[in-house]
Amino acid sequence: MSEENKVVANDGGQELKRGIKGWQVAFIGLGGVIGSCYFLGVGWCIQIMGPSVFFAFLVVGVIVFGLMIAYAELLVNVPREGSFVAYTNEFLGPTLSVGMGWSFWFNWVCYCPSEAIAVSYALQALTGNTSPVAYVAFAVGTMLALTIINCCAVDIFAKIESGLAITKVCVIILFILLAFGIWIGLWGNPDGTLTTVSNEAVKDGFLGMSVNFGSGVGIYGDMFPNGFAIVVVMMVVVLVTFQGTEIVGLAAAESQNPDESVPKACRSVTYRIVLLYLLPILLVLLVYPTSLATDERPVFADIMAAYGLTPFFYIFLAVVLVAAFSCANTGFYGTVRCMYGLSIEGLAPKFLSRLSKQQAPRNAVLFTLAFMWVVLVIGLISELTGFLANLYGSLLSMSGFTGTLAWVGIILSQKRFRSRLKQRGYDPETCLKARVKPGLSWVPWFAMIAQLICLIMLAFGDIIDPSGDAGGGIVIFSIATSAVVIPMIVYWIQRKRGVVSAVRTLKPGEKSFDELFPPLNK
Repeated sequence: MSEENKVVANDGGQELKRGIKGWQVAFIGLGGVIGSCYFLGVGWCIQIMGPSVFFAFLVVGVIVFGLMIAYAELLVNVPREGSFVAYTNEFLGPTLSVGMGWSFWFNWVCYCPSEAIAVSYALQALTGNTSPVAYVAFAVGTMLALTIINCCAVDIFAKIESGLAITKVCVIILFILLAFGIWIGLWGNPDGTLTTVSNEAVKDGFLGMSVNFGSGVGIYGDMFPNGFAIVVVMMVVVLVTFQGTEIVGLAAAESQNPDESVPKACRSVTYRIVLLYLLPILLVLLVYPTSLATDERPVFADIMAAYGLTPFFYIFLAVVLVAAFSCANTGFYGTVRCMYGLSIEGLAPKFLSRLSKQQAPRNAVLFTLAFMWVVLVIGLISELTGFLANLYGSLLSMSGFTGTLAWVGIILSQKRFRSRLKQRGYDPETCLKARVKPGLSWVPWFAMIAQLICLIMLAFGDIIDPSGDAGGGIVIFSIATSAVVIPMIVYWIQRKRGVVSAVRTLKPGEKSFDELFPPLNK
């Protein structure tokens, strides 16, 4: 790297406050994953895909694993405070980094308001107040709460978010125990909605595969009732339910012992996500007909009501409040840190990297908040006027498209990192810490290719599913693509005009790739 590129950000030597403990990093990663989409969006996926939803989540689980092992390798060997944007800038170039960084920002700018709307839905169901005034008040109140928390010091955020994440994990474990008891016949009296399940079946023993299988159309017909293509189209929504795992990397810059906590958190989050997703969904398929699933209420709550476990119905309905608020809170944190990272990398306006006296990126918070309010207001108006029939689903699909690009950028950066190491005479298998093991090197490749296929298929969602249940593929594809391409075009024009430079800034204590791995083959 030339000397002019080894520049320290001119912010008075300020650094983000390291106020996050190692165990909190892991739970912050979980908090970004288990949102309202886990409870509401899963019902939508089950309704459209049928039992094949398990296959979709299994594939995405492999994708998440590939992402996390690739990201851990970057985080430990090339430590950066600017989040994954620092890696895309270092290894893929500033123009692509602008597109991927701003797409990640756009992802959460869409997703956080959708979580505020989800909180409003849940509060309306719990309070019985379905008036438009209550609907707006609940959503606005949620956004205000998110604003207050994220304007506080980072250690306050960590304590609140890790506590919310623990609550969500406990509720999911509770569902696993209850659903397993229903499946083997320990408890539950099915009501009239469960035409495929009888009281005698529950009392006599476990349900086996009778609820969603054995219809006479064959295993393929049972597994893919609406065909295989719709599964690929809806895979983007499934990806949304897992998005947030990259928050572990964003929190790494502010953890107290990143060299140890980051690899451990990346591994543990991957394993826990697979268990917390695949096992509950498998139990849903074993005890509840997929045709009854909906995104209006958590499918977990509907199962409790269908089997006469009414008290637990309210528990799983209430957990949507915790999940939505927690995920939006983590997403807010993550997207602000991403914007901060873009700024210190010279890929966004410099004022966004200025820190407050509490060492928080206050300008980035306010900037991001302003756009979230715009999305929320447009969403509320659209809902109240009936302009959009499925705002929640559309926001999830849009968020999924742009968020997935960030994952692709992380994996591409890791691949380019290894390629440059080999060019300089290094053996990645011996010189790297927390490296991707040789036997697992195919997993990141699979993760990246599968995600790209899903993004392409999203554009054809309207063709594959003319009913529009897939979320309005062409429109979403166009808007999401614009959110990526426009910032790249603006940045390219500004560079040509000489308004911005290609200088990359490094925070105090950070070293460039050239400094960390000087050539050995000269």
